[in-house]
Amino acid sequence: MADALIPSSAAGQLTHATVRLVRLPVRASLGAAHDERPAEHRELVFVAGHADGDTTVVQGWGECSALNAPTYTTEWAAGAYASLVSGVAIDAAAEPMAAAALEMAELDAELRSSGQSLAERLGTAGQSAPAGAAVGLAPIPTMLDEIETLAADGYPRIKCKIAPGRVVEPVRAIISRFPDLEVQVDANGSLGPDDIPLLKALRDLGVRAVEQPFAIAEHGLAGRLVAETDLAVVADEAVNTPDELWAIARDQAATGVSIKPPRVGGLRRALELVDAAVTAGMQCSVGGMLESGLGRHLLAALAPLEPFTIIGDLSPARRWLAVDPFADVTMSDGRIAAPTTVGIAGDPDLELLDHHTVEQATVEFPRVGP
Repeated sequence: MADALIPSSAAGQLTHATVRLVRLPVRASLGAAHDERPAEHRELVFVAGHADGDTTVVQGWGECSALNAPTYTTEWAAGAYASLVSGVAIDAAAEPMAAAALEMAELDAELRSSGQSLAERLGTAGQSAPAGAAVGLAPIPTMLDEIETLAADGYPRIKCKIAPGRVVEPVRAIISRFPDLEVQVDANGSLGPDDIPLLKALRDLGVRAVEQPFAIAEHGLAGRLVAETDLAVVADEAVNTPDELWAIARDQAATGVSIKPPRVGGLRRALELVDAAVTAGMQCSVGGMLESGLGRHLLAALAPLEPFTIIGDLSPARRWLAVDPFADVTMSDGRIAAPTTVGIAGDPDLELLDHHTVEQATVEFPRVGP
């Protein structure tokens, strides 16, 4: 499937790009072990691809979803913007999120020229996937109030961020108050060996899955959790390439993998990971990066694929963003349908985009190096 994603005829179609660093106000933040107090705005980088040097017409749009600061990965929004306008080829290994933005712009352009939606290309047209919301580190009463709103909105799954010293009590409070919700947890690699009994206790409470409980290299600890419980142990930060997935499968250090196209270098590489996960007998979930409606359209087209058997981070962008220049995905009865828009998400509201752009430059379309 990955090989057929962008036909070779699309290579080099875009000759120039207008790159924007955009700062959008947020309605909610996501405190996590790697960043307990995120900023009250979301910086994103958008790439508008042009063909034949005509910078007045946008052929395709791409999004770099790197966070505001290099806390989750070494990439961050302003750094990605600087790289994309530098005139130097993007190093896909070191800057996968910047590379993902370029791939998205090329893919959007090719889909538009062929009159297809991304869901049609992936074979998910007419399908949908269950929505999942994440809640960040916060005082328990604040967290419960947030989840009450999310449950009323119809989300069937809540993923709760956890961290050392905040493992069992928040989750016990959630499950006690919302017994019908599916609950998952995400430690962002922050836990250690002393936390294994606590994670087992979460399973006894009814938790479905734990995402990246231990540091990337701690295959032994993750393997113990896999062996000693029937929790779905989901690798996130630990898997960026098929080789890393195969190493985890060999060590039996996870039973599932969170697939985040922006973080791994784009949709093509994400599909390669899906194929590897299926071969290795691992489940998949769709991971989110607090994207705009553009990025969320891509996730919504991907999530209905059969290997995504763990409910992932599939929610409308308005869950986080107070303002979004791109159209959002639609949630109904706890599910999000694969979008039908030709291309990925259509054109943004340019007036809104201009208003929230803090830097922009038009350059020759950046290329991706090995």
